[in-house]
Amino acid sequence: MNTTHQIAMFRSACLLLALSVSLSAGCKPAPQQGPQPVTEDEARTLEDFQRRVAAYVAEHKRLEGALPTVPKDATPDQIDARQRELGRQLAAARATNTEGDLITPPMQALIRRHFAIIFGGPEGASIKGSVMDENPTGLRIKVNDRYPDEVPLSTMPPEVLKILPKMPEELEYRFVGRSLVIVDAHAHLIADFMPDAIPA
Repeated sequence: MNTTHQIAMFRSACLLLALSVSLSAGCKPAPQQGPQPVTEDEARTLEDFQRRVAAYVAEHKRLEGALPTVPKDATPDQIDARQRELGRQLAAARATNTEGDLITPPMQALIRRHFAIIFGGPEGASIKGSVMDENPTGLRIKVNDRYPDEVPLSTMPPEVLKILPKMPEELEYRFVGRSLVIVDAHAHLIADFMPDAIPA
């Protein structure tokens, strides 16, 4: 084998190695969303939260699946009526649920600890400003109530979402004033909330 051929083979091997490394780097899993537990108690708290969310979503799917589907050319009124009916059925099914049934006190303590770091950090004032912009204060909310139609959905900065456990598509996080709210996206219903989540 001549020297030229050896050099060509060496270069090819280097290119293949570089491509392999590049692809491996590109296939790395994205960092997990949500607070990373540092104790066994925190791990149990997060697992309990996920179980509670899963139970809620199972009930949501059961009720939503039993509702008549709207036609492809449904009017806004038809869509709104179905949304409200789902909300009524969910509220009836969860009539005994109260504040803290999803975001339990241990989960609230875990979130508050991370929020104190985010909102107390160098970018804290800016993040808080983006959340509170057009975010009404003094509004009374309650579990199983409809999210107020006149209240715009608040901004959820990526820094905040990054440390909250990922939600299934039926649920989403929002802020109402300083309260962290879990909203049923299909029913426009307040599934649970955590008061005074944002430090004063």
